[in-house]
Amino acid sequence: MSEYTVVALGDSITYGFPFTPQESWVEILRKETGWTVINAGVSGDTLGDMAARLPEDVLACHPDVVILLGGTNDVYQGISMARMEQNFLRILEALDKQQIKVWLGLPLPVDDYAERQLSVWREWLRAFGQLKKLMVIDFYQDFLTEGGAVRSNLFLDGVHPTREGYQVMGQRILKNIAPSIG
Repeated sequence: MSEYTVVALGDSITYGFPFTPQESWVEILRKETGWTVINAGVSGDTLGDMAARLPEDVLACHPDVVILLGGTNDVYQGISMARMEQNFLRILEALDKQQIKVWLGLPLPVDDYAERQLSVWREWLRAFGQLKKLMVIDFYQDFLTEGGAVRSNLFLDGVHPTREGYQVMGQRILKNIAPSIG
């Protein structure tokens, strides 16, 4: 797996907002593995937005793997679970046609306003990943204490990670992929 091309498809949390992409979890993955890792995170993107830009931002890069992390903006914009699933499956279908491996990222915890629906989405993703035997990267769990409280020191605003939060995300993905890169 030394010559690997990976595209990280997501929203502001993939991009590295409010910092630069060079401070994101995506950059940590690139530096630590030596892979070609492309940050296709766009602030404000929903799963529908990601599906729309898939041809240019993902398929044109001919990746071996796509890491998909999304759903937070959908929840904040009031998009239904049915529509979220539909857009998610559109993305996966397009990637499957190109025989691109998918790794699913579980969204971070957010404030109470959106967490109820986001937790449903997270569990749907977890079950889908298990059913389809996809790697599931549990970014969510690392942002909670052992007692289940949100580690607020890892957030700037209740949604976006601090620099330390992005480091935690980077370490999580490295732990997940370690068996693959031996």
